[in-house]
Amino acid sequence: MPCYQTFFLLIRLHLTDSGPTYHFMNYQFPKDFIWGSATAAIQIEGAASEAGKGPSIWDDYCQQHPERIFQQANPAIACDHYHRMPEDVALIQQMAHNGYRFSLSWPRLLPQGTGALNSKGVAFYDRLIDRLLAAGIAPNVTLYHWDLPLALAQQGGWGNRQTVDHFVAYAEHCFRLYGDRVPHWATINEPAWSILNGYVTALHPPCVHSYKQAIQAAHHMLCAHALTIQKYHQGDHNGQIGIVLNMSTVYPATQSSQDRAAAQLADGALNRWFIDPVLLGRYPEDIWQYYADWDLLPEHSGEELGWFTEDSIDFIGVNYYYPHYASGDATTTQFHLNTTGENDPQQDCVFSIKGAFKFVKNPQGRYTDWDWEIYPEGLLQLLQRAESYRPGIPVYVTENGIGLQDQLDFSPSLPVQQHVDDQERIDFVAEHLKVIHQALAEGVNVKGYYMWSLMDNFSWINGYKKRYGFLYIDRDNNLQRYRKKSSYWYQSVIENNGF
Repeated sequence: MPCYQTFFLLIRLHLTDSGPTYHFMNYQFPKDFIWGSATAAIQIEGAASEAGKGPSIWDDYCQQHPERIFQQANPAIACDHYHRMPEDVALIQQMAHNGYRFSLSWPRLLPQGTGALNSKGVAFYDRLIDRLLAAGIAPNVTLYHWDLPLALAQQGGWGNRQTVDHFVAYAEHCFRLYGDRVPHWATINEPAWSILNGYVTALHPPCVHSYKQAIQAAHHMLCAHALTIQKYHQGDHNGQIGIVLNMSTVYPATQSSQDRAAAQLADGALNRWFIDPVLLGRYPEDIWQYYADWDLLPEHSGEELGWFTEDSIDFIGVNYYYPHYASGDATTTQFHLNTTGENDPQQDCVFSIKGAFKFVKNPQGRYTDWDWEIYPEGLLQLLQRAESYRPGIPVYVTENGIGLQDQLDFSPSLPVQQHVDDQERIDFVAEHLKVIHQALAEGVNVKGYYMWSLMDNFSWINGYKKRYGFLYIDRDNNLQRYRKKSSYWYQSVIENNGF
């Protein structure tokens, strides 16, 4: 049995001036494990209207509806990664990451979503990928992380079948441009979250309340994913391609039959509707029938359904933050997201669909200031689930992190490693790494972990108050980067390949 599949204590010997010291490591990881962090283009790049970049739905949304974003924030400057990319790559290298997950901006490469490539956008990602490789950092590239070109949104966005073809054409450009250097590709990031908030809660663009449109747009996203997988595998590429799914374990709020049925429905709509096509090659039968009963099935063809095939993806990316508890007592339709970070019951997250299910809080749960439960065991169950769907499939934890209200402290008595003391983040990541280690011990083929996020960034309607990064971005001081305490701890984990 490989050593990483046991929980024994590994003793590491170091010679120091005072003699040998012993470090006891409970959690040792495979020698080829990828340690990294993750970002998304629109959340960090800035330069929103520079160098030929076209507008995205998020650029437009923030301009048209600033009141919907906490403190009226926007991604126009974000972290200015577009101009400070060499500095940021140097910091990634300094922190010893051997992997970095980021997304390409569709409207930076194709300002109108179709047509001629923007040469300045092409050159930017060329420079980024080359710098990463020179620093020994493996790129993990996501094609779509929610920044749909505005021109395509104005033609119906993901509700328009043509967007599928436009996405596939965009992906083929990217494979041709960067496929010789990128070992891991993901088609779409978190389709369920994008659809849920774009077409159900209407908290994200296109701000639509329509279950019918939601299911149609989801089908088109999954079609775009399936066709892109085909195109990649038909090409002469040496890498691997998959998809990144946000998954939340769903438990019944009680053991009543009503709540168990609500949990089954919620899991089907939010998880299995997306997991099953990409891993099993078909939509879940119970949810298909449920949508049929309510006249919600998407327009589709037999050919499209045939694009969903078993064993098509090379890996699965799992994004995990918190679990859900479903109640069948949903008498209203209501949605609210805590964007303030105020630990106040009046700000609690609300998700309720009348007659279907609502999510309720776990009275025994631990919660962040933004009302997200901290429950590492949920990640273990999701990793086990991926293994049960397709035994042996490579799995990457592509996002996992905690939003905090980090503060800078330049007290002379503090070492530089504690200028941003985010011990809560260290505790959070350590707890989740422990369950990843347990999954490895059980035989789940977990290949890497990307903490969200490399740096504090534009956190959608949460604005900039919710800080996720290993790097503190000082928005009051020219976006200066400061390493947080967690970054030094994580560097030690990487250098020891365990903790």
